[in-house]
Amino acid sequence: MKLEQFDKDHWSTFAYAECCCVDLKGRLDLRRLRMNSNKRPVGNGGTWQPSYGSFVKGERDPEHDDWDCLEDLEAEGLIEMIGTMVNPAVTLTERGYEIAGLLRKHKANGGQFGTFEL
Repeated sequence: MKLEQFDKDHWSTFAYAECCCVDLKGRLDLRRLRMNSNKRPVGNGGTWQPSYGSFVKGERDPEHDDWDCLEDLEAEGLIEMIGTMVNPAVTLTERGYEIAGLLRKHKANGGQFGTFEL
């Protein structure tokens, strides 16, 4: 998925990843991620519902979860996934640090993840 298609779920997942880089050496907590139990053997143990799917430019993708968002963020060069699915960890790229600053400024000025644009 391309950066232009990102919506609130990609940006909130990115913000969570950035916080984990700052506070937890990049380690992610699977309990804080929406994990599609139909696609992934790990996660919060709940049953996946299509209504949990990620928003992609205003439309919901019923199978897309936060792990997909992480993979999309990595494909667009914002993060690097350095852990495993069982012990996930990420690091931000230089581009990721730049965009994280823009996202924080957007949020500090009252913006929402769903209205963030580069």
